[in-house]
Amino acid sequence: MLQLSYALTSLVLAAVIAADTVPISLLKMADTERAFAKMAAEQTVQASFIEYFADESVNFNPEPGPARVRLRAPGAFPKDLRLQWEPRFGDIAASGDLGYLTGPAESTIPGQPVRYGNYFSVWKKQAGGEYRVILDVGSGQPGKPMFADGFVRSPALATYKGKDTKAAAEASLLAADIAFCAAVAKNAPDAYAATMHAAARLHRTGYASMTTRESAAAWMRTHVKAMTAEPIKSETAASRDLGYTWGSFTMTAADAKDSKGYYLRVWTRQANGRWRLVADITDPRS
Repeated sequence: MLQLSYALTSLVLAAVIAADTVPISLLKMADTERAFAKMAAEQTVQASFIEYFADESVNFNPEPGPARVRLRAPGAFPKDLRLQWEPRFGDIAASGDLGYLTGPAESTIPGQPVRYGNYFSVWKKQAGGEYRVILDVGSGQPGKPMFADGFVRSPALATYKGKDTKAAAEASLLAADIAFCAAVAKNAPDAYAATMHAAARLHRTGYASMTTRESAAAWMRTHVKAMTAEPIKSETAASRDLGYTWGSFTMTAADAKDSKGYYLRVWTRQANGRWRLVADITDPRS
């Protein structure tokens, strides 16, 4: 009995520690992502995306528009597409209504090589309490993306406990992105180095994802000659400590090739009210 009691106590302590490390709301959001992936494997990719994307979701294909409408269209996905993915990293606001998840993805079509990617999705709690995707941007990778075993909460945690309104928080987030875009136009590597959290992520198609501020700034120095961007949308959680922005960008690479498209950025807020960039993903359209 003593051994059984000790074992049960150990399990309870482990559960408490895990819950303290990863909020219950974040675990629920990750479980929803797993259910999404399971449905894609057992039914069809199209059916799963329609089920797990919110009515308000947006995609950038080729311009910003209602994702669910586009997902329902014939030919929205290649025939016989198999898509596998798993949440391995993410975070959620203190209010539990807005968060993000990322992890490795693999897509296969019969007769074609396996394609690797690093997906990134923003999730929002719906009126019924369930989580649904509102933004999803994948980045093709040269090989399998590397993640720690299991599911890990991002160390880029928010510390904001202020009392401003949600409208004021969203205005401040939009202002932060506008200021960041202006700094990027002057010197992109320095802007990223000054604005990113130390544990921030940078996802770029064709390159292994960067997982620190230093590696992100180094990639910008090596690959970007010039860049401009303009925000279109900002939204924060009810707790005003986590939010996202998206907008358009144009970039001239170091090899002088131009590209343009849309970006998605996720931000967390410090105790002093300052927003820190914790994830930056581009979706090039040309």
